[in-house]
Amino acid sequence: MDLSPLLPPGFLFCNQKFTHDSLVIGLIATDAVGTCPLCQTPTSRVHSFYQRTLADLPMGGKRIKLLLRLRKFFCPLADCPRKVFAQSCNSVCKPYARRLLRADQQIQTIGLQAGAKPGARLCQTIGQSVSASTVLRVIRKTPRLVVETPKRLGVDDFAFRKGRNYGTILIDLDGHKPIDLLPDREGKTLETWLQNHPGIELVTRDRSSVYASAISSACPDAVQVADRWHLLKNLSEAVERFLDTQRPAIQEAALAGVQPAENQAATTVTTLMETDLPQTTTEQPVLSPTQNQPIPTEKRYAVYQRTKELQREGHGIRAVARHLGAARNTIKQYFRQDQFVPRPKPKRSNLLNYETYLRKRWVEGETNVKVLLEEIKAQGYNGEYTILTTFLADYPRLVQEPALPPAQKGVRYSSRQVSRLLGLPECDWPVKEWAFLSYLVGQNEAIGQVRDLCLRFKVMMKDKKPDELAQWCKEASGSVGLSNFEKGLRQDYAAVQQAIGSIWSNGQTEGQVNRLKTLKRQMYGKASFDLLRIRVLARNWTGPPK
Repeated sequence: MDLSPLLPPGFLFCNQKFTHDSLVIGLIATDAVGTCPLCQTPTSRVHSFYQRTLADLPMGGKRIKLLLRLRKFFCPLADCPRKVFAQSCNSVCKPYARRLLRADQQIQTIGLQAGAKPGARLCQTIGQSVSASTVLRVIRKTPRLVVETPKRLGVDDFAFRKGRNYGTILIDLDGHKPIDLLPDREGKTLETWLQNHPGIELVTRDRSSVYASAISSACPDAVQVADRWHLLKNLSEAVERFLDTQRPAIQEAALAGVQPAENQAATTVTTLMETDLPQTTTEQPVLSPTQNQPIPTEKRYAVYQRTKELQREGHGIRAVARHLGAARNTIKQYFRQDQFVPRPKPKRSNLLNYETYLRKRWVEGETNVKVLLEEIKAQGYNGEYTILTTFLADYPRLVQEPALPPAQKGVRYSSRQVSRLLGLPECDWPVKEWAFLSYLVGQNEAIGQVRDLCLRFKVMMKDKKPDELAQWCKEASGSVGLSNFEKGLRQDYAAVQQAIGSIWSNGQTEGQVNRLKTLKRQMYGKASFDLLRIRVLARNWTGPPK
């Protein structure tokens, strides 16, 4: 097999050897003449031979090792300080390198796109066994790019650490690519960069006054275009701040949009089992005709009575349990009992001595435990409140308070929600919000005016009518909610007017910032600004490392 097309130029194939994970190829340099690196004198007088081991691109998942047989030459000039020099092969590798340039280029490309640790893992899968530190060193050797000054430039900031450290990214709007990163967002840094790169005709930016001042100072003839997204964002924030002062009106509109429910003024009497509870309208406790004892008034007794009735009718345990909503074991126990067995009464107190009195007062309608406690304590009760509460828990609740009409509750709207809804045309209002928005806009003149101005501003930007900006600002200056926003537009009037009418925007700059954030998070806490800059600008690099 002829391997010459796959071999580096300037070498002849000698031999090859296979191992379990690699292929070792022996090569010899074809050039028999060397040039002294000091005096640049050519010579063919060989001093000796030496061998270099270099890694080449992998093949078929196997590593390729090249054993290069190179010469050492005598320098022919007697007065040259270099007597012996080695044959160079700078066309295929660097001095002292252990890999060919094309192998380094592959590692560099993978590292620039994936990063150090992911890049090392990818190299391992294709047969290049390198560490993350090696990938990082290769990345850092990427030469600093020299780009042409664009005619149209995009400027935006990004966060190294949100709220603390920021940088600046510069985008070639015509080439759709980043051209440089600045280590901060200071105006002086941007101004210096612009002065070193003259010829810029248009700059898109956010609404930062620092950037605006730097661009005006360094490029006074350049057209500045404010970012349309930031304009709409500032407008939304201004509306939210205004709506924060209108919370009573928003709450009133939310309540007005709720249909009032019908009031229920009837007094309800609830019992555990309406068909089975004993009559409690008499002043004395109802007595059992057989035992001459008060009929038990605890809740369990009503369930017991109903269970026995259903048992006599021939119903089974499961059916009765489902019908009464009780536990099956409880119903089984009642099936076996001939008479009701009440629960054990609380012990260690003389409460049982006052049971007759408590039943009498309960039937009379006194269900306040504290009142009953005071009454029996006056008669000699020595127990506590909790004991009496547990004892009375089995007594059925006879009468409740008259039901109050249901409370009228409105949906709670945040200022951001209202701002978003007011920014929609009336035909796009959600059906469930229609009553709320109609009442809010119709009853509050200030909110209605702010909404009208917001809709007009959006239509003006959509239809690209910068001539209407002056009239809009004149009307907005008299609005309570948008006067401060209008003052901000006046301070940056030319850039805002360009944002409305120009075809250029800062949109692609924002997209590049999003890409930068992805790269930054891959290297979070592991790399410095210089490495981030190299990776962000990597898409502009196509040549091998120097």
